[in-house]
Amino acid sequence: MAKYRQEKVAREVLRVLSGALFEDAEDPRLLQVTITDVSMSSDLSVASVCWLCPKEADRQDILSALVSATPYLRSIIGQEIELRRVPNLKFFYDDAYENGLHMDALLAKLRADGQMGSED
Repeated sequence: MAKYRQEKVAREVLRVLSGALFEDAEDPRLLQVTITDVSMSSDLSVASVCWLCPKEADRQDILSALVSATPYLRSIIGQEIELRRVPNLKFFYDDAYENGLHMDALLAKLRADGQMGSED
C-alpha cells in the first residue's frame, strides 16, 4: 500500500511541477525544462525530480535556476496537493535520452561495419 501512495504522490508532484514551470515560470531558463520523472522517498519527505532540457542549453545554469526556484515550487506543491509535509526537491538531469541516442549511433556503426546483422 505504501508503494502505491508513493507513486500516486509522485504523479501529482510531476503534474504540479510541470504546470508550474509551464504556466508560472518567470525565469526564462525554466521554460526550457521538461520534467520527465518524479520519485518519492518512502516517507514522502523527498521528491527526486528528473528533468531534461534542449541539448544546446546550459545545464548548470538551468540547474541553478531550478534550485533557486525550489521555495516557490514547494509552495505551489503545498497549495495543490494535500500532504502532511511538503517534500524537499532534489533535481537530477535525465540523461536517458542522450544515452539512447548514443547507443543507436553505436549500433548503426556496427551495422555499417558489417559486425552486426541487418535491421530486420
